[in-house]
Amino acid sequence: MTRLKYFFLFPAFIIIFLNCMEKVWSASDRVICVRDSPGTMVCLQGPAKRVVSLAPSLTELVFALKAGSRLVGRTTKCNIPEAAKKVTDVGAYMTPDFERLMAVRPDLVLAPKTGIRPEFIERLKSLKIPVYIDDSSNITEIEQLINNVGKLIGAENEADRIVNDIKIRRDKITKLMRGHEKPTVLFVIGIRPLVVAGGKSFLGALVREAGGSNIAEITAVEYPKFSIEEVLRRDPNVIFMLDKECKGDDCVKQWQDYGYLNAIKNNRVYVLDADLISRPGSRTIEALERLATFLHPDVFGVAKNSSPLTSSSINVH
Repeated sequence: MTRLKYFFLFPAFIIIFLNCMEKVWSASDRVICVRDSPGTMVCLQGPAKRVVSLAPSLTELVFALKAGSRLVGRTTKCNIPEAAKKVTDVGAYMTPDFERLMAVRPDLVLAPKTGIRPEFIERLKSLKIPVYIDDSSNITEIEQLINNVGKLIGAENEADRIVNDIKIRRDKITKLMRGHEKPTVLFVIGIRPLVVAGGKSFLGALVREAGGSNIAEITAVEYPKFSIEEVLRRDPNVIFMLDKECKGDDCVKQWQDYGYLNAIKNNRVYVLDADLISRPGSRTIEALERLATFLHPDVFGVAKNSSPLTSSSINVH
């Protein structure tokens, strides 16, 4: 009788065993799907193990997610962190070498929407290589990027930690700035010709969130050309310049004939670290804090590594 009882229970044991094994198999072989910035579904059969990044911001993100060991290819411009320089160089930013990229056998390629030729991306996709396209233009979209890449490379917990930290720091900035007047801002991207950050750009979004009023907010393009006459007419309180466009005294010389501008008279022209400020990724919250401090020193105190250009160096009329 006892043997007969176990005989009838045996199929139940088999079903339980198979259910358990199915969970194990699905955990190690699960399909991961996320939507990239253009809305394309990117699916992987399990977390990516061999990742190529085609933008410095995306390379930084992979390392921030503590998945640097999974990165097998990066562009020449990918210089942060130091460990990134040891990863195989697959060519210049915007013009990567297809053969070098294929040689590292990626199972996921992370690419920016701007700069990479569409035919290059289509060629990768035709070879069944998953490509995640990023076009983040504000911090909310960056938070989504971090979560998505975290899922694709099996770093969800680290992604959650980074995003939660961003939300806390971002909320603190918003609360501290509430009720404060917004200084007008000119954000210089290029000098000859004068190119500035418009309201539709990533840098324009940072200026808004940092509590500034961009004098180029209402423009049709992300980074419009601006005339010096327009700058004089709008007379910004603050001028930001990227350190890859000018260095030290060279930045001063750009404004030597316009010492009557408010930003010049009040020593509020700042040279910013382009690698920090202009890369939409895991360090963008630090960039936001830096801008907010420059724009609202009365609220946040004097910024560390602040380097305002002084009017004493400029021929004030």
